[in-house]
Amino acid sequence: MNDHHEDPFREAAAQGLERAVQLTSVAGAAAQVRVQMKAERAREQAEQQQRLARQSRTAHRAARHAARLQWLPANDPAWLKSADLNRVFQAWAATIPYIAEDKAAERTRLKCEERLRELHPYGMRQYDRLRGEGFAPEPAMRKAAPFFSREPNPRTGHAAPRWRELSPVELAQQDFPMPMADVLGAKPAAAPAIQSARPMHRATPKPKA
Repeated sequence: MNDHHEDPFREAAAQGLERAVQLTSVAGAAAQVRVQMKAERAREQAEQQQRLARQSRTAHRAARHAARLQWLPANDPAWLKSADLNRVFQAWAATIPYIAEDKAAERTRLKCEERLRELHPYGMRQYDRLRGEGFAPEPAMRKAAPFFSREPNPRTGHAAPRWRELSPVELAQQDFPMPMADVLGAKPAAAPAIQSARPMHRATPKPKA
């Protein structure tokens, strides 16, 4: 009877190879799972970004529509002529976020500024000065805003006082060199008689003999 003894080294090598194959399979499966999970996360992030982009566009359109409703009346000359400082400012401010992308907003901004120059020349002079220095409309108006709380047409000197007009009774009570009643009741003095002057005749010289 022949006893069959397996080679322990060969058996260990076979077991090691089997384990290596198993580990390789597990590692490959794990890597595949990681790739799938990464792709899933990327897909979810892309979908989330698309949702946010759609929400942002929707919000932008809604805000632009609301702003347009505020600045649209300023295109009516009758409305603009009757609008006060506060209403024109509101229409002007509504145009600012959209003047770079909407020509209608830019045209309305210019119309509002023309009306503001009529309503408050002093404040708009400060605004125009800042615009000339290179400031954009929004920061220029923000810096000029304190000047709109002052008089629209300030004067450097003091205005002459206005005197109240006196009534005839008050005039009669005023003191002059003589009472006003005497002045009003005085009769004109008779004009002095003017004597007509006789013409003087020159003596005619006699001719010499």
